[in-house]
Amino acid sequence: MKKLALCLLVASACGGSDDPQVLFTPKPECMGEAIGTPGTGKHQQVISKLAIGSVEDGFDLDNDGKPDNKLAAVSSLAQSSIDDSFKNYDILIPIEFFDFDTVGKDECVKFSIYLADYVTDTDGDGKKAYIDGGDCNDHDANIKPGAAEVVDGKDNDCDGLADEDGQNAPNTTDTADVDQDGQSVAQGDCDDHNAMVKKGLAEVCGDGLDNDCDGVADRTNDGAGGSSACSPFDGTQDLTLDPLSLDQGGAPLISFKDGTVDASNKLVAGPSVFSVNIPVADGINLDLRITGATIEGTLAADGTTMTGKLGGVIDAKTADTIRGLDVDAIGLTPENSLLDATFANLLGPLLALPKANANVLKMYAGCRTPDIDVDGDGLEAFCDSNPNDMDKSVDICIDGDGTVVKDENGTQCSEAMKDGKPRFVDGISVELNFQTTLVKSIKK
Repeated sequence: MKKLALCLLVASACGGSDDPQVLFTPKPECMGEAIGTPGTGKHQQVISKLAIGSVEDGFDLDNDGKPDNKLAAVSSLAQSSIDDSFKNYDILIPIEFFDFDTVGKDECVKFSIYLADYVTDTDGDGKKAYIDGGDCNDHDANIKPGAAEVVDGKDNDCDGLADEDGQNAPNTTDTADVDQDGQSVAQGDCDDHNAMVKKGLAEVCGDGLDNDCDGVADRTNDGAGGSSACSPFDGTQDLTLDPLSLDQGGAPLISFKDGTVDASNKLVAGPSVFSVNIPVADGINLDLRITGATIEGTLAADGTTMTGKLGGVIDAKTADTIRGLDVDAIGLTPENSLLDATFANLLGPLLALPKANANVLKMYAGCRTPDIDVDGDGLEAFCDSNPNDMDKSVDICIDGDGTVVKDENGTQCSEAMKDGKPRFVDGISVELNFQTTLVKSIKK
């Protein structure tokens, strides 16, 4: 199951909505070459590091002269989940540029952001290659971590040993060399039926085999929980785009079409409004969006890397769609949403979100508001009508104009509409720092 931090990671790089906003006015597309076919752009990169920044790192989203980044308060809680997602290649976010052949000052730069696939489960046994502790043979569903070891010259349980005994002691008696690769099971061969697998052999990326007998296919463990081979972040691998990154016509869903680069190679793009629907696990789909999305970054002169930041607002409706996750540290339970954890449980006080005004608190105790008033009619409030019971969920939403909307007939109050548009658009500020590395190629 993906962690909260991973959801925020993805939300910060996703695209497309037509909802009008007061605070954030999307820039028009600049005059230049159009966004091209995915995989044909220049300076192809992938986000390789990401972290929630400090308050000081935030963008001034509400134009009050101060940086905004309420999520800075949970950066220490979220970072381990973000780091794990990168170690396990759970979510990969490639970037490629258009109308930008050479890095340098440019008044019109466009780029697309995607999701990519890398890890595989070709044999459908529920265990994936590439990741630490993953499958060691992605072509045989009977071979995977947790399988019973049998004497057949193969590493059935993915511990890097073939035919070991019940105490995981290596088999030192089988000196045959069935596959004629110069190494027997007794000498460390973990698959004596395949000459492309033996101890000490270089890992072959993408073949689904544990070529070097370290217990994982398509990955060479570096001894510190990382990978020294077959990494999507080392510039030697291809990344295949997730179909979720593309519309029905095959065009990228996520694009910035208003970027500029100055003489010091600093890129600025946005603000805009972005959203995407992402399945995470077990039938759970997250409809993630970020309002006022802005990116700033400094490109290397050769276009291979970028260091930057991205930020914006996670609105209430989005927060209420983030469900099915279990993060004890912030009171997020599978049956409730991120909105519930924020305004009816532990996360709101942890983020130091403002308490609702006195009139609201007279009606419903404990209500809090987001920190960014996106639509300019006053901060919205979100309340648990009975904060003293065991059900820690938001069931009352109060618009900035004072309109009270309650959950009813199975509909969440956060889904309310006004004049054909979402009523509850105020949200929580977020800023994330990122780094990118080179990609060999992006493939559709």
